[in-house]
Order: sequence, then C-alpha cells, then structure tokens
Amino acid sequence: MDQRTLLAITLSFILLVVYQTLTEIYFPPPAPQVTQQQKPEEPKADSGKKNDTTETAKPPAQASAPQPVAGAETTFAFKNDLVTGRIFNTGARIADLQFSHYLDKLPPDGKPIAFLHDQGPHLFFEESGYLGEVGVPLPNRNTPWQAQGNNQLQPGSPLLLTWDNGQGLRFEKQFTMEQGSYLISVTDRVVNQSGKPVTLYHFSHFVRNEPKPEGQQAMAPADFQGPMGYLDGLRVTHAYEDLRKGDQRLGAQDGWAGFSDKYFLAAIIPDQPGTSKKIYFDFDDPTHRVGVVAGKQELDNGARLEKTTRLFIGPKALHTLESMNLKLERSIDYGWFHFLAEPLVKLLLFFNAMLHNYGLAIILLTVIIKLLFYPLATKSYRSMNAMKKLAPKMEEIKKLYAHDKALMQQETMKMYQENKVNPLGGCLPILVQIPVFFALYKVLLLSVEMRQAPFFFWVRDLSEMDPYYVLPLLMGASMFVQTKLNPAPADPVQAKVMLFLPVIFTFMFLTFPSGLVLYWLVNNILSIAQQGYIMKQEG
Repeated sequence: MDQRTLLAITLSFILLVVYQTLTEIYFPPPAPQVTQQQKPEEPKADSGKKNDTTETAKPPAQASAPQPVAGAETTFAFKNDLVTGRIFNTGARIADLQFSHYLDKLPPDGKPIAFLHDQGPHLFFEESGYLGEVGVPLPNRNTPWQAQGNNQLQPGSPLLLTWDNGQGLRFEKQFTMEQGSYLISVTDRVVNQSGKPVTLYHFSHFVRNEPKPEGQQAMAPADFQGPMGYLDGLRVTHAYEDLRKGDQRLGAQDGWAGFSDKYFLAAIIPDQPGTSKKIYFDFDDPTHRVGVVAGKQELDNGARLEKTTRLFIGPKALHTLESMNLKLERSIDYGWFHFLAEPLVKLLLFFNAMLHNYGLAIILLTVIIKLLFYPLATKSYRSMNAMKKLAPKMEEIKKLYAHDKALMQQETMKMYQENKVNPLGGCLPILVQIPVFFALYKVLLLSVEMRQAPFFFWVRDLSEMDPYYVLPLLMGASMFVQTKLNPAPADPVQAKVMLFLPVIFTFMFLTFPSGLVLYWLVNNILSIAQQGYIMKQEG
C-alpha cells in the first residue's frame, strides 16, 4: 500500500474504534416498541414480582438454579454427530450440552466445548412448559419427570417425559433431534381430564448467568454478544447491564430470540409463525432470561393442547445458519459493510473447501482482491510517481510565492494542468479499498470457521495472535520497504509520521488475529511487487 493508503486506513481505523465505542455507550439503538395487540390478562402466578395485567403472562421468577430432591436426580443422555448432552428429570431441562467438533483448547489438550451447564458460574440451561391460574398445580423447575420408554434421546428415537398433577392434568414433554443438525425440538403437551376448563400459557426460555468476558485482543468492538433476537425482520439486542436496570418486553409474530456469543448461539424458534407472541428479556438476580410466551389458551375438559418449540444450540457458521432458512444468520452482524462481508466470507469458505487450509484461502482471497483493484492501484502509483517527479518544481513554487498563498495555489494548479497530473488521482483507489479492508477485518474476526484453524508451522490458530510475533514483524518489515519505495512527503512532519508508521502498525498487530496479519502481510508484498513493476516501467 502507498503512504496515503496507509495513513488513510490508520485514521479510519482509529475513527471506527472511537465511533463504535461512543455510539455503544452514549447512543445505543432504540428498542422496538412493545406491540399493543392481544394483551391477555396475566395469571396470578406466584412470581415474587408485582402482577402486571398490561402484559402477556410470563414465567414466574424462580430460583436461579433448580433444587432437586435429594437422591431423586436422574439424567437422560442425548447425542448425534454434532452434540452430546443430558436432559435432567428435575424440571425436564436441557442443562448440559457439548459441541463435539469444537474444542476449548487446541489438540491434544482440547476437550469439547461445554456450552450449557446445570450449575456453577457458567449456569446456562433451557426449560419450557405452561403457566396457569393460581391453585392449579403445574410442573416447574423442581418437578421430577418420568421417562416413558426410551431413557435417552437419539436421532430418530425421541425421548418422552411425563408428569401428572394429581388433579386431572397430564403433562408430556417430547424431545426429538436429527443427525447432522444443531436443532432440538421440544413438544409440550397437556391433556385435561380435570372436569373443568383450564387457562394456560405456553413458554420457552433460556436461563443464564452473565458470562465473564474472555481475554480480549487489541481489536475494535466485535459483534454484539448477549441477549438478542431477530423479530419481525428487526435485529434486537439488549446488553446484560441494560437488563439489570429493567426487563424488556416485545410483541412479535415471527423470528427467534436467545443468547448470542462471539462464536455460538442459543436460540428459541417458536412454532405457529404469524401468530402474536410476547418476547421477554429479563434479569432475575443473578440470572438473565430470554424467552417466548404465547397468548392465553382455554383448554376445555377432555381437550388436549400441544406446542412445539425448536431450539438451535450451535456455532454461528454462516452456511449452517443459512441452510435452515430461519434467519439465524442475522445473529452475525459484520457492521457497516455487511453487504461486502458476506460475499467475502463465502469466497473464503469456497477457497478453503478447495485448499483445505484457511491460511492458503486467505492468501488466495488477498490475491483475488488485489487483482480486482489492480487498475485502481496502478493509477494511484502512477499518480504518486508523477507527483514525485514534480516535487522539485513544487519546492520552487513554494519558495517564490511563500508570501502569497493564493498565487502559490494558482501556480501549483497551473503546473498540474501543464503536466496533466491530478493531485487527487490516488484518492479514489484509497476510498474504494477501505470498505473492503474493514469488511474483511470483520470476517476474519467474527467467523467461527476461523476458530482454531491452523496455517503452517507455528501458526496453529488463525483466530488468535501469532505466539512468536513472526507475522507481525514480517508485516512491519514489509511496510518499512514500502515506505522506502514511496517518495518522501514534502511536509517534514508528515515524513516523520510515515517513517514511524510501520513501527506503530507492528505494535498494533502484535495481538491481532494472525489471519488478519497474514492478509495484511500478503497484501503488502503484492503492493511492493506492483509498485516496483510500475516504477521500472516508467523509469
């Protein structure tokens, strides 16, 4: 890259970090307004909170962790080729799940990542069921369920749990899963043989302790992490700290809601799209809840009610999310240049499918991008060389008209016209390349596909910093070579800044993901080769 490109990207990078940080702190996006349609009266559940008849029923705030009866806890294993875990009979909760193909550390020390937890600081589980009027015994977080038939869940072999309230209401909960899928379906049924009608509300939610932030690299803010959803075509986010100040309710007919981390997502996709539902984002000290509650259902004596909810608990891999056609890919936001980032990540995935190495895929992608911008970059370098040749004349004009700025400007423009040089000729390539750079930056930062992806030799994870700083030092050296190839700026202050810029970038990139540093290094090498070729052509 030429000097102006480097300086422009540096300033743009700093401005982006400052802008994102300030907007996140002082100007968060406004939350969508609560839908005013269909507001059934809330049942008088013993929630421990003040009853609010202006909103749809929501599950009562229970203890942050279940309190099983001693000796009564039973678990039911589930497994397919992507996940393993356990369903607990107490509350019929999915409270243990690991990703078979994603490790917490690099091999050979790595173990499958445990995403859901039944207890401890990483408490994170899913539960669903029904709410009703006071006086009607309903299953809750501490209810012991019984298995009927299978004692485990497997693809093609569902798990059925039951509980009877002793007053004519029989509850069933059926779990199903398929091979090659991160979806788990949960069907809640209730049969009314109580001799009278019963009012019920179906709910499903995730309960979670706020996760502690992992060690952060020296990067600009990444994608949102926390309670979020995609509801009626709108991406909705609520930071953990904001929910501690007050619960949030949204009316929606379609979409999903859950918890999004940097690389993984737990989302609830309710059934019956097109029907009114209430989405809640709650804080019940010390846990947060994100869930969906349906409208009031009147269940007559002898009738049966059934609600099915699909749960996606898996990685935010673009192809995986898009293949389900549930808009789960909207959990990934590449920022301002999302429209550029999506084709870039798809190209990266395509190249990796051919080369079986994301490092090589990054190099090939860099070459393709460089070829696309070759004509613009050539124009920039030629403009720069022309300006270099005119530098002595420019110095003469400055000396002759030092006391008349207007005349100095007039003579300068005349000189440019006579020599057919556009002093802004290198600006367009810079402006076009900056969005591509930031789009690729987001792709390499957020793509779970890059997580623990090895390159060669010492680079075993392209999503992490280079442990030996080899790539950042090589990148800094390539920038220094570029600085020497470029003409020295006429302004002595700018000349010093440009000379020091490789050092600044080297220190900045020491903790950047090695995949991003690899892109920058390869781009610099290609730029040096192109610039050298043009300089040789023009003498």
